[in-house]
Amino acid sequence: MTVTTLQATRSKQADVDPNGALAHKRKAGTLTDIAEVIQESGWRGLFNGLQPSLVGTAVSQGVYFYLYSVLRQLAIARHQRRTRTSSQDMGIGPSLLVALLAGCGNVLLTNPIWSVATRMQAHRKRGDTDDAGLPPGVLTVCREIYQEGGVQAFWKGVLPSLVMVSNPSVNYMFFEYLTARLADWRRAESATGKAPRASPGDVFFLSAAAKLGATVLTYPILMVKTRLQSEGKHTTADRRYNGSVDAVTRIWQTEGLPGFYKGMRTKIVQSILAAALLMAIKEEISSASHVILAKSAAVLPAALPLAAAPTPNELISEAPADI
Repeated sequence: MTVTTLQATRSKQADVDPNGALAHKRKAGTLTDIAEVIQESGWRGLFNGLQPSLVGTAVSQGVYFYLYSVLRQLAIARHQRRTRTSSQDMGIGPSLLVALLAGCGNVLLTNPIWSVATRMQAHRKRGDTDDAGLPPGVLTVCREIYQEGGVQAFWKGVLPSLVMVSNPSVNYMFFEYLTARLADWRRAESATGKAPRASPGDVFFLSAAAKLGATVLTYPILMVKTRLQSEGKHTTADRRYNGSVDAVTRIWQTEGLPGFYKGMRTKIVQSILAAALLMAIKEEISSASHVILAKSAAVLPAALPLAAAPTPNELISEAPADI
């Protein structure tokens, strides 16, 4: 619910008219934006576009983890043949590659769903209604997109989406760097010369800082994708983008660098909160799982070895790009 609320205010902070032009600059904070949404549209306004987003998220997560599972098993089998061992630890490099390929496959398969979801949210933000006085439904939006550009129109914005797949990798690199620096500092301060295990609080704040860096680097790509997918019949001809390169060029020429970061303030809050909580919980579950597996291995017969669980590095690499 928190993430959905922040997404609703993010679109308000961006404050872009149907043509993609800047309506006026906003300096209010996130809480002020939430209050304005409630005042204008009631509590339901905070959840505009929730239904298509839920469908998109459910399908996207299912497709991603299915592809990841299949590709991971293939990669493990190849690793075992190459090393002639039964080890399932591929290392961070192959794990990131598997996650990257799964992410690309997920984007190609689910981009039409997100195109429809983004268009529906744009319609609801503008207050568009059909003949019955209701916001345009899925079939209406699908028909609209098809009439604008045929089947290929459902894959508008796919290039920026493919580039966004790199977000978890960038996030992971920042996290690993910050974790290593913290360990070095604590090792130097420790009387024993050993760095203690990072606490849940450490993981939370390190994850938040890492996600902040990854979001700042990749947010312009997300902005371009959203602009491309939210175009519709209300968009005037001079504001229609002819692909990703044209969108980048026009945004730079008309709005400058700030144009690529509209609405980022709330996006940062949303992403950092979700990523930090996910990583902190994941670390605790991972540690508890390894303790349980170790105790189980001690009491099971030696002839019944336990299947190797995914390493923490592999678990980190499984995180999808829209978190």
